[in-house]
Order: sequence, then C-alpha cells, then structure tokens
Amino acid sequence: MQKRHYPNRKGQTSPGMWAMLLLTLLMACPVYALTVTTSEGFTSYTLNAGLEYRLQPDAQRPDSNAAWDVSRDTLTFGFNPSHLWIRFGVHNTSALPQDLILDIEYPLLDQVDVIVVSPTGDERIHYLGDLRPISEQEIEHPHLLTPITLAPGEKNKILIRVKTEATLNIPMTLWSKSAFIGSTQHDTAYDLLMYGILIGVALYHLLLFVQLREPAYFWYSVFLLSLVSVFAYFQGYINAYVISDIRDQSNHFLPWAYALVASSCILYIQPTLDLPRSRPGYSRALTITMCAGILLAVVSSFIAYSIAIKLLTVYAVGAALIVIGAQAIRAIDRYEPAFYGVSAGAFLVAGMGITVLEKTGQITSTPLSRSAGDIGFTIMAIFYALLLSQRMRWEQDRRHKAEQAVALSNAELLRTQKQLNQELDSLVHARTQELEKANERLHHASVTDPLTKLYNRRYFDDALVTHHNSAIKFNETLTVILLDIDHFKRINDTYGHPAGDVCLITIAQRIKSVGERYEAICARYGGEEFILLLQNKSQSEAQHIAEDLLTTIKQSPVPIPGGEITVTTSIGLAIMTPQRNTNPDDILKSADDLLYKAKDAGRDRIFSSPAAPVN
Repeated sequence: MQKRHYPNRKGQTSPGMWAMLLLTLLMACPVYALTVTTSEGFTSYTLNAGLEYRLQPDAQRPDSNAAWDVSRDTLTFGFNPSHLWIRFGVHNTSALPQDLILDIEYPLLDQVDVIVVSPTGDERIHYLGDLRPISEQEIEHPHLLTPITLAPGEKNKILIRVKTEATLNIPMTLWSKSAFIGSTQHDTAYDLLMYGILIGVALYHLLLFVQLREPAYFWYSVFLLSLVSVFAYFQGYINAYVISDIRDQSNHFLPWAYALVASSCILYIQPTLDLPRSRPGYSRALTITMCAGILLAVVSSFIAYSIAIKLLTVYAVGAALIVIGAQAIRAIDRYEPAFYGVSAGAFLVAGMGITVLEKTGQITSTPLSRSAGDIGFTIMAIFYALLLSQRMRWEQDRRHKAEQAVALSNAELLRTQKQLNQELDSLVHARTQELEKANERLHHASVTDPLTKLYNRRYFDDALVTHHNSAIKFNETLTVILLDIDHFKRINDTYGHPAGDVCLITIAQRIKSVGERYEAICARYGGEEFILLLQNKSQSEAQHIAEDLLTTIKQSPVPIPGGEITVTTSIGLAIMTPQRNTNPDDILKSADDLLYKAKDAGRDRIFSSPAAPVN
C-alpha cells in the first residue's frame, strides 16, 4: 500500500495549539481555586479542601505565574521552616453588608500576615502571631482573628503568609460575626468547665495535704495546676491574657511548663506506687527523667525554638513511656492501685499519640485531634486522683478480705434467690397473660359466627336482655331490625353453596358497615337472617337506618365465583319502649312478624309498626 501524503494547511491552527494557548492564558491569570460564597443566612465555612497554597523558603509574595498547589484537607505540614502562602476568595452574594471573622484556630503560629485585597486592588494587611504584640491585633482573643467586611455583591481576595518555628498547622474557619460570637461563648464555657474541674480537684488535694501532711497530695495539686497551664498555653489563653506584654518570650514558657508537669507527676507516683522500695531501678529512671526535663527547660533558653520544640516533643513522649512503664510493672506485681495508673497511662498514650501525629503532619488537624492531648491528660488526672485513695483503701481491703468474701458470697446467694423469684414471677405473669388471651380468644369464638365474623345468636340474645333492662331503667326505646336475604335458596341451588357463603360474607360486611355508623349490635340470627339491635332511637331514626340497610345491600352486585349477582333483602322493623311487664321476646316476635309481612308483600321492602311498609 502507498502512504498518503497530506499537504500542510497553512493559516489553520491545530486543536492542540488552541489547548496550549488556553492553558497559558489560565496560568497567567490569578485564578483562586476556592471562593467562599456568603449569602444571606451564612454562618460558617471550614477552610480545608480547595485552598491554594505554596511553600517557599523566603517571605517574598509569589507572582501571578507561580505554581500553586490545591489542598485536599486541613493544611498540616508538621515541623516545616518554610513560608506558607495561602489564597482564596470571598464573595458576598447577599443584598446586605456582611461582617465576617477569619478564625485561625491554632494560636501558636509565630507570624501570620492576612492580606485582604478589595476589587479595586486596595490591600489591607493584618499582622497576627504569638510573637507579635497584642496591640497589633484588632480583636483580643486566644485565636488569631481577622475581621472582614464585605459590601453587597463585593468579592475580595484573601492572601495569607505563615511562618513559624512550631508545627505548621493552619486550621481555619470563616464565620459570620454573630455565629462566631455564639461559637466562642460555647468553646469558652467548655474550656472553663475543663479548667474548673482540674483546678477544683487540685485545690481539694491541696487542702488534704494541709490536713494530712502527705506530700503526694501536694505534688498531685502542683501536677494538676501545671497541667492546666499547658492546656491554656496550647489553646492561646496564656499568650492572649497572661503574658500578653511579653509575647516575644512566650516560647520559653512551654519547656518550663512541661518540666513542671513531669517533675510533679514523678514526685507524686514515686511514693504512691511505692517504687523506691519495690522497684528501685524504675525509681532511679524516673528521677533521671525529672532531672532531664529541668535540664531541657534550662537549655531551651539558649537554643533555637525550632530545635527546642522538637526536643521537647521527644522528651514528652519518652517521659510518658517511662511513667507508664513504671505503672505497668507495678500492675504486673499485682499492686492494685497501679491499675488506676495503667488506665491513666493508656489515655495519656492515646492522647499524646494523636497529638504527636497531628503536630508532625501525619494525620489531619481537626478539633478532636488538636484536643486529644488535653482530653487524655484530663482523664489521666482523674485516674491519678483515684490512685492515692485506692492505695489507702487497698491496705484496709486486704485485712478484711476474708470477711468480704463471706459477705460477697451471702450477697450472691441473695441475688440468686431474688433473680429466681423474679424469673418465677415473670413466668407466672407470662402464663397468666397467655391464659387470659386464650380465654379471650375462646370467648370471642363462642360469641362470633365463624363464617360472617358477626356476633352469633347466643351473643345477641344476651345483649337483647341487657339492653331491654337498660331501656326500662332509663325509659328509652329499643329497636330490632330483622332482615332476610330474598331467594337465598335459589342462590345456593343456582350457583352452589360456596357462592352462597360468599354472598353471606359480603352481605354481613355491608350490614356491619351500616351498623357501625349507628352504634348498632349486628349479628347473624340464623341461616340467611341477620338482626340489628339499637337503643334510644326514634321511629324516624330507626326507619332511616332500615332504609340505609336496604339501599346499601342492593346498590352494588355481590361478586361471586364466575360472575356477580344482585341481592335484595326483606326487613322487619320493630320499635318499642319496654316496661317492667314486657318480655325481650315480645320485640323479637314483632320484628319476625313484620319480616314475613314484607316477604308476603313482594320482598325487597321494609315493614315496620305502626308505620306503613316502605319499598
């Protein structure tokens, strides 16, 4: 085969060239991957996925042609010395001005520049960070906050530069001003509750120390108070309210706080777990750990904070493992109070593990991951409070062990007997309920016609006597409507007995529907005869009910196997006001006589006394 040669068509641009040209134009334009729309009713937006960011070694603002990455989640980079640039857009689509708050929820960032660019290109720069004077921040708050005001329809661009020697985590939320105030009140109340619990427990143990002169109580109080200071530092309260005038020295606070937490904890658990006597090797290891923490706090004042914070993180993990190991070995020794220490250590390890992973960027920074260390320390402190009291009780429990065993045995016997009695009561109750239900089913079957599901003649006779006596007592009328299906034998002979049964069931349902409307007792009286009993009805009301029955039964054909038939009835209506000398059978006989008159008159009609028949 010969190859075909196509001439080069000058003056035409290939699709690939158009794509390259479009890509070049897009790269030349500062397009923001994320634009937050603040419509009416806007409350908050978590800034994580979609943010454009760029890491670079210097603080120079990236130009428009620089390459930007797009975040998939909260920006977390661990210990990273680079300058982080972030950009996104904010668009007010409502018809009202919007007062917004940009909340950077990690307060330990050294330098944060938030640049708000208006549609005209004007820039407003907000200088934030825990090393900058508090006077440079427009809003005094533990977090790093930037107020943003948008006119109706206005669209601003937000550019952020972050530089820190601590972990580079940037959890951010854009709030409406009112929603931010509500959230701040909730968070502050939560923090105060946590601090209040820990400080209250610390003061309680301090009072115990004053009364009992037990050093463990004192060191436990110091441990809790130093723990609260660490919490407050990480949540921004220390920098915002305690050392706001010396914020440039705030990096020296954390090493000393950690040293005080470790030292007071070690001085507390050493006597509580009886380590110097039972495990002197672990006791010496804890003493060395305490001295190392104090030495690290001193050295941190003379080395770069970026190095100190890494050493401090390693020290915190190592100290926690040594403390937990001492508690675990005493638990292996079957020293019962140590089990509380092991539980405390488990929560500490979980909280510290999540914190380390979050600080080093191994997991996403979330409110839960940022609070994991606080929660772990709080639960650990509660278990440590139980540790000392358990140690005192443990000795007493050993002396009464045999007595307690007997008491427990007796209590177990009593519980078993009580449980057996309860099971027997439950069984009797269940059997009684089953018997009642069986009796109810039996009674229902004894008064119900099995074919039509209406009441049977036995039930009707009893009800007639009851209503007869009631009518005498209250001087009310009693009405009996007796009806018979016309030519029912012909239906059985022509269509068969199954069709006759279908006819009886259908007619019974129609009678029941009418009876329910007028609160009548409906029953199958025998064969193709049905009867209704009503009390306190006038002649006209009873006549109307009978006419309703007559019409309802014949207005729709009855479907039977192989077709349908129209069914009519003859009705005898008897009404009387019973007296003490009357008998319930009197009204039955009257209704029966009227029924036969209706049949003799041609069927499909009502005969009542004293009124004339109604067709």
